[in-house]
Amino acid sequence: MGTGSKSKAISETLRAEILRGKFDSTQRLPSEHQLMRRFAAARETVRSALRDLLDKQLVDKRPGYGTFLADRAASRAARKFAVIAPDAYHPFYDRIVRGIEAGATRHGWTTLCAALGPGPMAARAVKAAEFAELFVRERVSGAFFQPLQFLAESEKFNRAILSVFDRAKTPVVLLDSDFLPPPQRSAYDLVSVDNTNIGYRLAQHVIAAGARRIVYFSNPLPAPTSLKRGQGVGIAVAEAGLKWTRDNILFADPDDARAARRFFAGRNRPDAIIAVNDYVAARLLKTLNVVGVKVPDDVLLAGVNGDRESEEAEPPITTAIQPCDRLGEAAVELMMQRLASPERAPREVFIAAEVIARASTRRDAGKDRGRPAAVRRNGGTK
Repeated sequence: MGTGSKSKAISETLRAEILRGKFDSTQRLPSEHQLMRRFAAARETVRSALRDLLDKQLVDKRPGYGTFLADRAASRAARKFAVIAPDAYHPFYDRIVRGIEAGATRHGWTTLCAALGPGPMAARAVKAAEFAELFVRERVSGAFFQPLQFLAESEKFNRAILSVFDRAKTPVVLLDSDFLPPPQRSAYDLVSVDNTNIGYRLAQHVIAAGARRIVYFSNPLPAPTSLKRGQGVGIAVAEAGLKWTRDNILFADPDDARAARRFFAGRNRPDAIIAVNDYVAARLLKTLNVVGVKVPDDVLLAGVNGDRESEEAEPPITTAIQPCDRLGEAAVELMMQRLASPERAPREVFIAAEVIARASTRRDAGKDRGRPAAVRRNGGTK
C-alpha cells in the first residue's frame, strides 16, 4: 500500500471512530507515536492522516498539547441524542419514543427527551423551540423531531425549531412525517409508515366488503400524513373503477352532528368511511349513533393506529396498526448512518403497517344496505 493510500486508510478509520463516539470528548486523541505504533506507519503518513481530519473539521491541533476533537466531533463523543415529540403524551408517539430509547441504548447512547406536556399545541410549539436551544447547549449529537401539526402556523414553527439544529450542524431525523405538505420534501432524513399504502389497503379492504361510495374523513387542519392516507384511498377507489372526486374527501370535526346529518341526507351518502386515525374514527362513531347512522349496517368504518379506543368501541373498529417500536429503532439506525456519512443525500425509510379487520367493516348478509334506518323510518334523522 502506498504512503498516500495508507494515510487515507488511517484517516478513514479514525474518522469512523470519531463519529461513532469512540473517543472521550474530554481527552485528546492518541499521540503521533501511539498512532504510528497502532498503524505501523511512518510519522509523515500519520501526520498526513491528521491533516485530513483537520481539513474535515473533526480535530483541532493545539501546539504543545496535541490533537483534540473539534467541537462538532466532540458532540459526537458525548453520545447523546435529543428527542422532541410534541405529541409524545399520545400512546402512538410515546411508543415511537420508547423505540428510539431502546435503539439508542443498544448503541451505547443516551436520549434526552423534551417534556412538552399535553397542553395546547401553540404552547407546546413554544416549549419545543426552547428545548431545541437547550439540547444544542447540551451538545447533543443528533435530534429526532416529530413536526408540529394542527396549527395554522405549523410550518413556521417547524422551520424555526429545525433552524436551531441547522445552525449547530446537528443532524435531524424527522418522525412520522415531513413538515412540508406532500408532494414537497425537505432536506432531512425521515422515518414513517407508508401512509399512502395505509389508505390504499384500507380502501381495498372496504371495497372487498362491498363498499362503493367511499369517503375519506380527516381533521379540519390535516397533517401531511393525513393527506398521504387520503391519496392512497383515492388511488384504490380509482383503480376499482369507482367514483372519486373532491366530494369524497371530508375535512370536518368528527363531533359535528349537524355536518353528519347533512352528509347522510343526500342521495350520494357514503357506504364506507375511512378516518384519518382511530381517535377520529371513535368520535365519529359516537356522532353517527346520535344521528341514527349505524356502523356497520348503514356505513362501514375504519381508522388508523391500533389505539385502544378502536378495540374498545362498539362495534370494534377496523384499523391499520403502525409498528411504533420498529419506527423508533429505524430512526436510530438512520441517525447512525447519517453520523457516519454527513454529506449523503437525505433518505426516507417507510415501515409497513398491518390492517386488522374488525366488526365495523363486516356486514351481516341479510342487513339492508339502503338508507340509514333512522332516515327510512322517520323521513329524516334523529
